[in-house]
Amino acid sequence: MHKPQTSSSRDNVQMTKSILTTTHSDTEHLPSLPEHHAAHPSLDACDLAHRTALNQLTTIRWSLEEDLEAYQLWNLPAIGVSWRKLLEYGVQRGVRTIRQSGMKVSSVGWVGGFTGHNGFGIDAVTLEAKRAIRVAGQLRSPAVTVLTGPQNGHIDSHARRLACQSLQELADLAASHDVCIALQPMHTVYHQNWSFIHSLDDALELIERVNHPALKLAFGAFHLGGEEDICTRLKEIVRHVGIVHLSDRSRSPRDENDREIPGEGRLPLREMIFALESAGYDGWYETEVWSRDLWKMDHHDLIERCLRSQATLFSNEFRAAVSGI
Repeated sequence: MHKPQTSSSRDNVQMTKSILTTTHSDTEHLPSLPEHHAAHPSLDACDLAHRTALNQLTTIRWSLEEDLEAYQLWNLPAIGVSWRKLLEYGVQRGVRTIRQSGMKVSSVGWVGGFTGHNGFGIDAVTLEAKRAIRVAGQLRSPAVTVLTGPQNGHIDSHARRLACQSLQELADLAASHDVCIALQPMHTVYHQNWSFIHSLDDALELIERVNHPALKLAFGAFHLGGEEDICTRLKEIVRHVGIVHLSDRSRSPRDENDREIPGEGRLPLREMIFALESAGYDGWYETEVWSRDLWKMDHHDLIERCLRSQATLFSNEFRAAVSGI
């Protein structure tokens, strides 16, 4: 696996340290690069320093072992585990490998698809989701991200009934494993293959119908960040938020893999994060970038770009404001 140009993990931590302590004036020549807040003493004054993670689908070409090695080299606090990558690696072998690494897990996902898309029946996908919940418990992950699946020819009321029945069953199991299931609404560009739930209101309606404390919201900035008054609404519904996924966009998505690094687009990410923090959110922020263009990059370069991006996004002034809430 290609590694950064540094010769040791100590050198790499020093590189990360220099990125994380960059001031706003230092980054004016990098307008599209925001700032990372890895678990490092220079950011201990801000709790956000310990609550950032990178989802494995950002480094899509790497295996689980490569992800773990690189994320530790870059001093990342946690990993968002891809269920697909875990299946490819071998689930129990992967659980042992992750636990031996000592890395925290911010979420496991995604699972679900309760509407029969691609010929998978509801019993099969529910069984798979239950397996993921048990694994999340073993990894001490606070959340499993769940998708409804597309409408798949069902009338709306039946699709919602299928989703509610499955979510209720999964929530009961999740509670017994000290895990939440986090329902992910997705932008309409994902309607054909992923989800018939596209708005915050749609997701909240399902959550309220199921009415189970283990069912939460996976708030994806890419998917919901363009909704009207989103920052105000986040303050109102923060009790429902189980995980926050960060990615950006500058326009309406052209396809399913058209995301940008957090801070490189036009979504009001700072405002959304401030709204969440001021309302008491204390969970993980997980960078999750799906992009054919970015996936072509050397993945170490991509991680560094995410770190620099977060370093600008969470400037010293922003961190001070959050710390003072």
